[in-house]
Amino acid sequence: MKLFPPSAFAGALLLGALTVAVPAGAQTAIQAGEWETTEKTSMEGMPQMPPTSKKICLAADEAQLERLLFPTPDEIKQHGCKYEPGAQKAGVLAATLTCPPNDQLPGVTAKAEVSYSPTSYQGVGQLEAADKSGTTVKGKSELSGKRLGDCPK
Repeated sequence: MKLFPPSAFAGALLLGALTVAVPAGAQTAIQAGEWETTEKTSMEGMPQMPPTSKKICLAADEAQLERLLFPTPDEIKQHGCKYEPGAQKAGVLAATLTCPPNDQLPGVTAKAEVSYSPTSYQGVGQLEAADKSGTTVKGKSELSGKRLGDCPK
């Protein structure tokens, strides 16, 4: 659910919705190594977007689920966003990211609920974006990922 630039408006909406920094206590440990993440996003009133997939290498000091789902704390802060962890349940990450509109991106509220293990995750993100004129668009992302193994050398 990384909310900064996948596919123009829709990607900006989903990924623009992240927050300043994930509190240390809310971090969700996963295994370090190479991960493949997939996101299938749909936005009301927009053509179906193809799924996006990418590989990410996580070092031991950054092996948290939040690192795969959200922009970096610096990106979040740069966009003036606010991150709020949801109710804590074993094996489930729930969080809301709210970002104000700016000249390039609409304001976004993104809610994620993701079930995870140390080597995989699957969940859903709900998104609502509103531009400065008040036009609102809603969307949904299906989020999944799996650890492929150690990072390539």
